[in-house]
Amino acid sequence: MSKAHNVLPNHFRAAPLAAAVVAALGLLSSGTLHAADTPTIAELQAEIARLKQALAAKDGTITPSPQPEPVAASTPAEEEPQALGAVTVRAKRKIELLKDVPLSVSVVSGAELDRELAQDLSAITKRGAGIQFNQNNTRGASLSIRGLGKRSFTETQDPSVGMVVDGVSYGLSQLANFDFYDIDSVDVTRGPQGTLGGKGASSGVVSINTKRPSFYPSADYQITYGQRDTLIAKANLGGPIIEDLLAWRSSFLVDRSRGYYVNNFDSNYSLYNKNRVSGRTQFLFTPSADFNARVSFDLEPHAPQVQNGLTFYKNQPDRFADGSLTDPSGTTTRAKLAGYTSATGAFTPGRAWFAGRDFNGSPYTYDKNYIGDNNLNFNENQGQTVHNKGGQIDLTWNLANHTLSSITATRKYTFDAHNDEGTPFDINRNGGGGVDYQQFSQELKLKSKPGGSFDYVAGLFYLKTEDDIASKTGWGSDAGAWFATTAQYNTLDRLAGANRGAGLALLKDTLDDAITKGDTIVNTKSTAIYGNATWRATDAISLNGGLRLTHENRTTTDVKLLTANGAGAALNPVAVRGVALGGFNSTATGALAAGNSAAQAALADAVANRYFGAASYAALTTAQQAQVAAAKALRAGQIGQLISGITSHYDDNLVTATLGPSYRFNDNITGYTSWQYGEKSGSALNVNGLSANVRPEKTSAFEVGLKSSLLNNTLILNADLFQMNIRDYQSTVRVVDDFTTQTNIANGQANPTAYVTAQGNVPKVRARGLELDAVYSGIQNLSIRVAGAYTDARYISFPLAAKPDEQAYLTAPYVDQSGLTLPGVAKWTGNVGAEYRIPVWANKQFHASFNTAFTSRYNNTDTLSDYGYVPGNAITDIAIGLTTKAGFDVSLIVKNATDNRKHEPAWTSYSPNPYPRWFGLSFSGKL
Repeated sequence: MSKAHNVLPNHFRAAPLAAAVVAALGLLSSGTLHAADTPTIAELQAEIARLKQALAAKDGTITPSPQPEPVAASTPAEEEPQALGAVTVRAKRKIELLKDVPLSVSVVSGAELDRELAQDLSAITKRGAGIQFNQNNTRGASLSIRGLGKRSFTETQDPSVGMVVDGVSYGLSQLANFDFYDIDSVDVTRGPQGTLGGKGASSGVVSINTKRPSFYPSADYQITYGQRDTLIAKANLGGPIIEDLLAWRSSFLVDRSRGYYVNNFDSNYSLYNKNRVSGRTQFLFTPSADFNARVSFDLEPHAPQVQNGLTFYKNQPDRFADGSLTDPSGTTTRAKLAGYTSATGAFTPGRAWFAGRDFNGSPYTYDKNYIGDNNLNFNENQGQTVHNKGGQIDLTWNLANHTLSSITATRKYTFDAHNDEGTPFDINRNGGGGVDYQQFSQELKLKSKPGGSFDYVAGLFYLKTEDDIASKTGWGSDAGAWFATTAQYNTLDRLAGANRGAGLALLKDTLDDAITKGDTIVNTKSTAIYGNATWRATDAISLNGGLRLTHENRTTTDVKLLTANGAGAALNPVAVRGVALGGFNSTATGALAAGNSAAQAALADAVANRYFGAASYAALTTAQQAQVAAAKALRAGQIGQLISGITSHYDDNLVTATLGPSYRFNDNITGYTSWQYGEKSGSALNVNGLSANVRPEKTSAFEVGLKSSLLNNTLILNADLFQMNIRDYQSTVRVVDDFTTQTNIANGQANPTAYVTAQGNVPKVRARGLELDAVYSGIQNLSIRVAGAYTDARYISFPLAAKPDEQAYLTAPYVDQSGLTLPGVAKWTGNVGAEYRIPVWANKQFHASFNTAFTSRYNNTDTLSDYGYVPGNAITDIAIGLTTKAGFDVSLIVKNATDNRKHEPAWTSYSPNPYPRWFGLSFSGKL
């Protein structure tokens, strides 16, 4: 193989300067990164030559700093890393000066994440300001930037914060809610994105870039042992297969541990345990200097984790603000297990069905086993099983004046949950949700080579997704007694008299072994054409502009059926919204109604004979008929509305645009302004069995910023002011459930209005604030990183917001939340991180580091309940260790050192931080 075919000539692969250029001190960024846009060798060599000249012209001592591995080339670990005279970043698909990028960007290097075992989105986002990971289970978590993007289980909605991994845009945030490993850098770009490629995003983009194959042989490992039986093992291996032609890199991760919180009912299961095994293999093919290809595939096999049910329950307040009782009809868990007081002052004891039930050697009671910290007692422990895999092919051609790149990728994700209501009773059985998702994407991009007064990039993007979202509800033998209204329970048990035996049998059979299953099938095709250009009018003045046109086509089909009748088939309704269930027709008092067929009459007779020993239904007494009526109403209320099939369509053209000048005051200070406009796709949506499409979200973002390199380049300081105005903000909203509300009215339930959570539009939202990022390395052996943000994100117009729990007494179905701060938004967020390294004992190096992420008080509930405020808090991770000259390191790592457990309070419950303080020993090195 001739040297002309070397993609990475030997002098480039071995030079520490080149490694420093590509690694860019670990501060590589733009938030719009795409893997196939890795700079060509010609571009890298031109940039290296320029930087060599810049280094030669600089005076003063350069403080060494730890060096992460580069993207396409690496240097031996023993070689002393060198700093550059200016911080560089891969932005807009080429190496640029960070201060020349007219965007609000936060950057974290892979080395910084590794030092404190920050390997998932929760830990990664604690290294930046103004970005928040909204904790939930693997399916329901989401990302928000500048207070925008918090959402729950709505796969029909595009994420507001885009997720890009190695250049592949993810259609769902859930695809990234796993462990990350072998990371090169993480970049967070704020504001509407899309004119530089990938999938558009209305609030920002998080890009995770993993390390690439190299022709330099490498092998490194990390093994961590810690509290709660923790074992984390990582390994990265790679090098040439055929010198100068084919290289490889494989990375593996095992992350297993018990959760801190144990289910007292069955201590074999702990909550928020880890059970993850992941692997990725890549190949780099370099047949010529003008073409290279990278092939990558990764896999996380199916594995169950208990990520639901971490809820500590508390007593519901007895009275509302107006003095009325919050539970006058006995619907709460407390009422069922311990009793309640009615509006007349009469006390009704707990339901005898659940009294004296023995679990683990002692009777289960409300006060002893349900409320209070660490009272976790539930019998459904199957957990949530997840699976994630994918592959991609990146092709890059070096043309005369351009670079052409292609990314072809596919991903598959599955999720299956089995949930419990929080007690050891046989109530909810095999309930929960499931997701079966797959996507295919293709992107072609053409960009000009740098150096002239006009740089540009243009491309085509295609994304196809198929998503089957299942929701299932199963009932056990205790479900009837649990879900019965007080009136129904009284009819079937408390006041049953001589018919109590029949009533108890009806309570059991009404729901036992019945199952309903819903499927929401969402198919999406997204196509886009985009372009972005920068005109350098003078050495000081630049103008950037971009445009993206996207076509979205979606269909959503909903089906919900009773898939298993269980023991109570004979008690079915005749039909529910056109779905025939085969029951007999009777009145509210239980008397047979007119119009029953012979088969229905025979079914009614069978019910009379089975439960009361009567020869026919007509032989039942009025009291016995009332018991049948109560059982049938109970069953119908839990089955709810059924849907034989309804499809909604959404088809739209969306626009994304950006325009902004920048001005370089001198070599160290650059100012910029920008206007960014983005339209987030609407949704095809069905709510309550009816089509209820969601309108597209439209964001105008204005930003003015200053980027600087000060104090002889030892201080990088970037700051910006922003305002984002959003129309038709897509959010989790509450919609009145007419079907359930009418059922509640028929059952005489107090406060009968019922809601269903859905995706919807809020008329107007505004977010504005200040963001700051700084890195300081002016003290020998010490580096400091600071990020902070002030965010004021609030509803400007939201007149139809759902009532908080404490306002359920209000007669109106909605309240006006205009002017209030959005859920999940803290006014102040930020982090401080530092690392200190110093040689000791001649050939070793001591290092110590920490990262503290802090957030001010915020409200976590979608309804902005007064009971939903999370106090201001901070989480600190610490690492202390010793590294030998050969690269072996041993470190003590402490996560959440202050044992902060603040997390998600609500009306009748509290979910603590699932990850209390943890410490472990980590051993790492190179082979």
